[in-house]
Amino acid sequence: MLMKTRTRGTIPPFVAPQLATLVDAVPAEGAWLHEIKFDGYRVMASIGGGQAVLRTRKGLDWTDKFAPLVEPLLKLPCSSALLDGEVAVADAKGRTDFGALQNALSTGNGNFAYYVFDLLHLDGEDLRRLPQIERKEMLAALLRRRGKKGPVVYSEHMTESGERVFRHACRLNLEGVISKRADAPYHSGRTKDWLKIKCGMEQEFVIIG
Repeated sequence: MLMKTRTRGTIPPFVAPQLATLVDAVPAEGAWLHEIKFDGYRVMASIGGGQAVLRTRKGLDWTDKFAPLVEPLLKLPCSSALLDGEVAVADAKGRTDFGALQNALSTGNGNFAYYVFDLLHLDGEDLRRLPQIERKEMLAALLRRRGKKGPVVYSEHMTESGERVFRHACRLNLEGVISKRADAPYHSGRTKDWLKIKCGMEQEFVIIG
């Protein structure tokens, strides 16, 4: 049962994001969705009433900093939405680079992309109680309906072996993997329904003999 908390077209309020718990291995049991970990800034995008507001994970308004994303967000085929994702800058091989993002912010030059991985509100309905997989299906459908692609990008997930996905990500020199429990609702704050596994987790030790 969805909760109608806002009228259609009214911009949804900021919601504190769900955060992943850092672990040293991909979960081997249960139904999980595995996404590539991006190297950028976590951003919550509120759309409605002819406005698009982009906020950091702590709720700071960074709309001006990410101004090139406003128009593409306003063109999404909905009257209101609250999206969760990561703003990043990718290199020629499609790998996101935090240094390139910082440079783009300081110079005003750069091709920002908003990699969206969750949909919390849509057209007046609060979706947070829905399972993760259903929210992602609704998000994918929303982005498919917009027609021409742009800098608002759907973050694909994989349901195959998480360990295989992780090894592939590390071979490509990516940040790592975010594993999300497929049947879980959205909860603000750090939870174990979202797990973060980074490539290059090895630690260096000084051996004294």
